Amino acid sequence: MDSYMNTLSKSLPIQSAIQAIQQRIPATVAHKLEDFYKRTSRNELIFVGAATFLTVYNLAKYIKAKRQKLNLPPAVPFGLPFLGHVLYLTFMPNKFVDWCNKNYGEIYSLNILGRHTIVTNGKCAEEFMKADINVLSMDQGSVRDILRLHYVIDEQSLIDSREIIPVAAKVSIPQKKMPYYIPGIEKGLETAIYKCFSKNGPTVVKDPSDFVQNLVAHMGVPTLIGKEVGDNEEVIRSFAKFTDDIVSNIKYWATVPEFLHPYIRPFIQPGSKHKEVMKKYISQVITERRAKMRAANEAGRDHELDENMLQVLIEQTCGVDEKTGELIYLSDQRIYDSVLSIAFASVHTTTLNLTYSIYWLIARPDLKEKLEEEIKEYLHGDTDFSWEALQQMKFLNNFIREVLRQGVALIAHGKQAMEDYTFYNGYQVPKGSTIDCTMRQMNFGSSANRSTIETMDPEASLNKLSSSPSKDFVTFGMGKHVCPGRFFAILEISMTLVYLLKHFDFNTLNGKRPQPLKNLAGIHMTYCEDPLIFTPRKTIL
Repeated sequence: MDSYMNTLSKSLPIQSAIQAIQQRIPATVAHKLEDFYKRTSRNELIFVGAATFLTVYNLAKYIKAKRQKLNLPPAVPFGLPFLGHVLYLTFMPNKFVDWCNKNYGEIYSLNILGRHTIVTNGKCAEEFMKADINVLSMDQGSVRDILRLHYVIDEQSLIDSREIIPVAAKVSIPQKKMPYYIPGIEKGLETAIYKCFSKNGPTVVKDPSDFVQNLVAHMGVPTLIGKEVGDNEEVIRSFAKFTDDIVSNIKYWATVPEFLHPYIRPFIQPGSKHKEVMKKYISQVITERRAKMRAANEAGRDHELDENMLQVLIEQTCGVDEKTGELIYLSDQRIYDSVLSIAFASVHTTTLNLTYSIYWLIARPDLKEKLEEEIKEYLHGDTDFSWEALQQMKFLNNFIREVLRQGVALIAHGKQAMEDYTFYNGYQVPKGSTIDCTMRQMNFGSSANRSTIETMDPEASLNKLSSSPSKDFVTFGMGKHVCPGRFFAILEISMTLVYLLKHFDFNTLNGKRPQPLKNLAGIHMTYCEDPLIFTPRKTIL
């Protein structure tokens, strides 16, 4: 440390800074600053410097916005240096958000780690969720600012993920097609259980996240992509791990200054390996299907290929050739790159909510018992899954809807204002602002409502469909931006819960009651990570 300090003391900029301090502030204060500097480690100096930089940078943006003479939302006071309001969101999240909503109205500004974030609730939140994506952009918000998907997915694929993939989802996995997917989901689920579980007794799952991602990938690959790769372990593993790699890296992007990201990306973002897997295997499927389509067209008959998401993308046009007048189809690369976007969209949300569901059933044995009784009534013994039976299981529907409502973050859905934006009540946010909404408050009327394990209440859903968004159920979005894959995700969750309960008794490995949800500073919600144990039933339900 002494040699480090001696080296620094010879630096001309630092000498100049010390002289400036000595000239402009009292000697006692200068002495305390110099003493603090000598006692501080290199890492601590880096942290303080980075935090100071972020604070000054965001303060400058805030002052600039003030000078624009916009009618800015009120700023919540009592923020702490560097941390802003993060401690309140960490240790008293529900009460703090409700207090802000009550005292500052439907829109206000919070300081989160030195960054000013506009928070909406009530009608402003509804307006925020329904706004045009070119005005309030999630792509420029959470997709790039938090997930950093543009680090592993090229610009064209990001465009396709918001313009083409949602259309493909509406065509390939609408509610009316769910009965068609049941056999494929069931086969994928059985395959995953056979591979992951012990054949001779209980199975201990030390990494629940990896386990559930594996289940979801086994169900999703053969149904969404195709039977050709339904048993391909490389594709299935990449389908599952791509999501995990993206999410696990969020902590690095949040703590490392952005100008340093290019230097650390090669070491912590292994997205290229997943691209190579998709290129290797999915391109073969595309080539084979196009050959079958040509042959069928020449023979004047239907190609009879499964109309899954991959097939819809293969048949998707993107223009007309000006010279020949022929339709232009998506290139092979755009298609197999899009499969990674499908992987993230299908695996991430389903994994979160399926994991929540498992831990909720463990934490609330009474709910587990009710669901087991319903399974005995509609899908007992060797009864095959059917759409009709699942639709009759009202408690299963209510339970999943409640899990989906509980699983949202207090402040979430980050978007960026692409232009100065005026809300219905006259408050304005400047271009470039980050905007969130209080999703839990929207789901429950108050962030504190039903916020404990004991008050989790599926019956409060009153048999409303878990796939139908409403003003008090915004987990899947609102308006024209509602998630088009929600029907498929709910079907996967429903079938997995029924299958696991029919064949296994499951609990935490330590036998203790888990906390199903983990709040991370009020801005991110994640699942419990307690190891699980699955014990085969002597007789299936």
